[in-house]
Amino acid sequence: MTRFARLAVVFSVLALVVGACSDSKPNASGTASKTGATEKIDYNAIGLWDDGPCDASKPKLVIGLMTVFESPVLSLKDQADALTASATAFNQRGGANGSCIEVHNCDDGANIDQAVSCVRELDSAGVVATVNDEGTAGQADVSSAMAQAGIPRIASNVSNVDWGDPNAYPIDASGTGVTFLQPQALVDQGAKKIGVVRVDLAAASALVGLLGDVYKDEGVTFPFDAPVSAGTTDYGQFILGAQEAGVDGVILSLGEQEAVQVVNAAKQLDTNLKLGTALGSFSHKNIADLGDFAKQMVFLWAFPPATTDLPVYQALRSDLAASGEGALQPENLKSSPMQSWIGLYALLKMIRDSKMTTFTRQGITTMVQQAKDVPMLGMFGGEDWTPNLDHPGIFKRAGMNHWAVYTWDPNAESNGFKGNFVEKSQMSFDKVLCGSPFGAPTC
Repeated sequence: MTRFARLAVVFSVLALVVGACSDSKPNASGTASKTGATEKIDYNAIGLWDDGPCDASKPKLVIGLMTVFESPVLSLKDQADALTASATAFNQRGGANGSCIEVHNCDDGANIDQAVSCVRELDSAGVVATVNDEGTAGQADVSSAMAQAGIPRIASNVSNVDWGDPNAYPIDASGTGVTFLQPQALVDQGAKKIGVVRVDLAAASALVGLLGDVYKDEGVTFPFDAPVSAGTTDYGQFILGAQEAGVDGVILSLGEQEAVQVVNAAKQLDTNLKLGTALGSFSHKNIADLGDFAKQMVFLWAFPPATTDLPVYQALRSDLAASGEGALQPENLKSSPMQSWIGLYALLKMIRDSKMTTFTRQGITTMVQQAKDVPMLGMFGGEDWTPNLDHPGIFKRAGMNHWAVYTWDPNAESNGFKGNFVEKSQMSFDKVLCGSPFGAPTC
């Protein structure tokens, strides 16, 4: 097996475990949002609209989502719940040019046969586009089946097997993008010697070598590489090993459960190491509960955390909190369910601007392929979205270039929260990967 074939295996896994929430289960009854689902919002002022309730007599916009709802490794039902909640809220403000939005969610069960069956289910339901789909098994087969059915994948989460899928329109580089960019987040915070604590797969042993290729021109080295095996109970060993290797910081290429355990161990050991992780694994509440130790953590994502003081987030927080679901309250929100709202907004904005009132798969596909500079209302820095964009290199469907690094300030106050994430730097996906085996050959 070639080096890149081995890497294909590990990146398929990292696309899920690094970029997605896993088995954290907030109180299902929900909690009262500090921003409040009832706060008065001027939708026009923040770049949205409020045309009153949708008209149930008009043809519906039928959209779908497929991912794993519950498994021993991943539980991503919050993405499906967020899409349903988002559709409910947008329907109250006009839906899709007056038509109501109908959502069909499907659980792929982390099983290849069930995943392909989900495509058939969405096809039979008349779904004209998916929003924030995240395959967890048989992604190559799912990608092919979606293309054959003509169902475009909006704000999809791509992996190595569909990096070049012209039927996928991601808003960012998804979980694999996080893996590539995590070291840069630590570099931006002054780290040059970086340890990797990662999933325990034989193929993943090649990850450090690959990251070394990407970051060699910046003088970054990776002197510590440790897999977290199933059944691990002593998570302190990874922090002690990293300290002995003399690293400045550690990136956590792990699922949420393991990442939280490593962070807790680091806190107990009172380490000075910086810990780099993704906002797919940690919410505001997770970090606030860490106390002062949270100041040593470095967070990466393409769009800001839910508690950020961003005007459009007034609507995002309110719409998702109104569901009553614990995982969709602002203090518990992670990036994965937020993307359901963001992806639906972008789809509706394109539909609104094109004045589309009849919804077909081909019509949606043509509209998305022709769309340019869809306003993203400051969620991706100053960058707007051109969905049908191919990046240079083999990672073509990487969405927008903008990613940002955040740290925790326990004294920051925003939206009723004491303590908050603070943006420290920004980076470009294309620039980080330029000159590496995955990006443009020359910078």
